[in-house]
Amino acid sequence: MRPDESRAVLIGVAEYPDGGAFDSVEGAPYNVLRLKDLLTDPAYAGFHRKHEYTRTMLNPHTAEGIRVAVKRAAEQATDVLFVYYVGHGSRVGAERELYLTTCTTASGESAETTGLRYTVLRGLLRAARARVVVLVLDCCFSGIATKVLGDQAPAEEAMAEDELLDQAKVAEDVDEGLLDGICVLASSGPTQTSEASDKASATNYTAFTGHLVTVLEKGDGDTSPLLLGELFRRTEKRMGRFNVGHQPLMATVGTAGNLVMRQAAAPPPEAVPAPVPAPKAPTGSAHIVAGAQPQAALPPLLSWLPDGTFQVHDREYADQVIDILRRSVWPPHHHSTPAETDSAQEGKHDGH
Repeated sequence: MRPDESRAVLIGVAEYPDGGAFDSVEGAPYNVLRLKDLLTDPAYAGFHRKHEYTRTMLNPHTAEGIRVAVKRAAEQATDVLFVYYVGHGSRVGAERELYLTTCTTASGESAETTGLRYTVLRGLLRAARARVVVLVLDCCFSGIATKVLGDQAPAEEAMAEDELLDQAKVAEDVDEGLLDGICVLASSGPTQTSEASDKASATNYTAFTGHLVTVLEKGDGDTSPLLLGELFRRTEKRMGRFNVGHQPLMATVGTAGNLVMRQAAAPPPEAVPAPVPAPKAPTGSAHIVAGAQPQAALPPLLSWLPDGTFQVHDREYADQVIDILRRSVWPPHHHSTPAETDSAQEGKHDGH
């Protein structure tokens, strides 16, 4: 990915009108802020952190505000365009179209006037100049987006959860070299709600984004790059292990699933054996030359002094100490006699 030519828009709606039909989505701000941290980390996707490259929108009041932000990013990005939304999704009207709500949306009926219709967002993404387009929706009924990225919204009876998008129009652009690919990740199927909290793994995020972030951060201990498609597959498996009550979906055309979401990690350094410290002279030893092996153990009636010498506390052992020192550390050419040494020892009671 080329950061200078890429853009990301991260949208989170946590607050809704009091007394309205929608509960607050407390995990939305955590989702948006953590995703920004990860997306802009050079060790992960590597987007620029500056606002003009990676924009966060918390509790937007109008659909127009979202539309303008996405449109601007779609016009500027020539490499990667990444759009994320978390909030309430609502299906409205006879066609049961998907709307992305804002913090002024009080009910499903008002979503038509206060929310962003998905087909409008789809049009912005289809018109983007970017080489790779990624859309992540963490909201109820978001699986609709995996079917209508390329063409008109299908009828209700045609929206089986295991059917993905109509790829015809997108595939044409891929074949013509106009883009490398488009990928849509949805937190739930076209007729499913999405859990607003990740109770199972005890995080502050919503269920889908919480598991996705955990996989992105922790991985499986491998050092290879983590690609977008593999990130989704691992997230899906993790949600299954935690018995999340909705099924995430992915639709991809071209090579968008190969977008690197976490860079290759350096292999762990080889273990370096710790240096073995030189043995310290134990109390009661006559070993005073580094590296020399003591010839015999001394009686316990002597002590080492701070200057490296030792003192014999009982004159009865002087002869034994002198004999051990002569055999351990005195040079061969030394000709002092035991009598001379005994005399000196009697006057000093210490040895060098």
